[in-house]
Amino acid sequence: MENIKRLADNSPEGGPKKRSVFSDITNAIASTLGPSHKKALVQLTRKASKTTKKINKKLAQEKKSEVEDSIHETAKSEEIQKELFELSTSTSNEEISIEEQSFHVKNKDELLPKVPENVDDFDRESIDDPFCEPLYAYDIFKYYKERESEFKLKKYMECQPDLSKSMRAILIDWMVEVQENFELYHETLYLAVKLVDHYLMRKTVPKFLLQLVGSTALFIACKYDEQRPPLIDDFLYICDDAYSRKELIAMERNILKELDFNLGIPLSYRFLRRYARCGKINMETLTLARFILETSLLEYELIETSDSLIAAASLLLALKMKNMEGWTTTLEFYSGYKETELTGLVYQLNSLISAPSPKNLQTIRTKYAHKVFFEVSKIPPLKDKD
Repeated sequence: MENIKRLADNSPEGGPKKRSVFSDITNAIASTLGPSHKKALVQLTRKASKTTKKINKKLAQEKKSEVEDSIHETAKSEEIQKELFELSTSTSNEEISIEEQSFHVKNKDELLPKVPENVDDFDRESIDDPFCEPLYAYDIFKYYKERESEFKLKKYMECQPDLSKSMRAILIDWMVEVQENFELYHETLYLAVKLVDHYLMRKTVPKFLLQLVGSTALFIACKYDEQRPPLIDDFLYICDDAYSRKELIAMERNILKELDFNLGIPLSYRFLRRYARCGKINMETLTLARFILETSLLEYELIETSDSLIAAASLLLALKMKNMEGWTTTLEFYSGYKETELTGLVYQLNSLISAPSPKNLQTIRTKYAHKVFFEVSKIPPLKDKD
């Protein structure tokens, strides 16, 4: 056997030669066929060859058709692009008239709501200011007022056996301090307070978890309003590490579930800014109104008051404290409230800022006593005769 294998490997002259596997099989079969079989095999081979050529030809035609379709689509696309380019460049800047340039502005002007003649049309005056969004501002705040009924708060302390009004006030005073230290937007503070009240209205909370509710509400509000919200560890730190990360995240889930993840709550602070801008109120008077409004956050008895109403009353009280023009037709139009509708609430707010603040509720008064806020908390409130 070894000699036979060696002969096959050496392939001497006249001996077997190495072939590929398929050639060996073909030759082996052909060698066993007779003349008639060989002729039939040749015919089958030719027929197979013709079939293969037909298949290849058909595939080539299909491929050619696909290429032609692709070329056609490309040409069509290029033609469309060419037409668009010609259309966009058909009119040069030199041919555009002044009337055509102001066409869009005229359209915007027509879209703005009409105001009475004795009302300053703030939105129309701001038509070219992209930061005012005059086309949408009126409808946005109209929508806010419509949504107030969806977020109506009810007094809930009778359902909170471990809590009290003073404890709520202390919590909000602490939240104001956090807002100031973290330099958060005022909208963040107002939203956080709303989240606290809505959650307490729905769920019974033990005393030891109240600060966790406040901290988590701020955490959620930061995510909603802040460009760069503080980290979760920051909110654990301000609670003196009384709660764990797991507890804060669990509370976040609970609050969001109870509110059905609906955080678009109308805020009194947003209404106040809108009224002040439309009424062209100076910054010092607006800051005084902000002080009054922020102080009202501490008052549990005011949680049922609508945000648009309390914002209007705060501004009216600030105007009276500054001896400025009262509730103008412009403010009446944009707020939707007449001065007579605000009088009772104005007296209530005036009594609130007139009363001396307890030692544990000094944050807001101290904050607005700073020069940055024009020291507005030092301005004397109205007297009874006023």
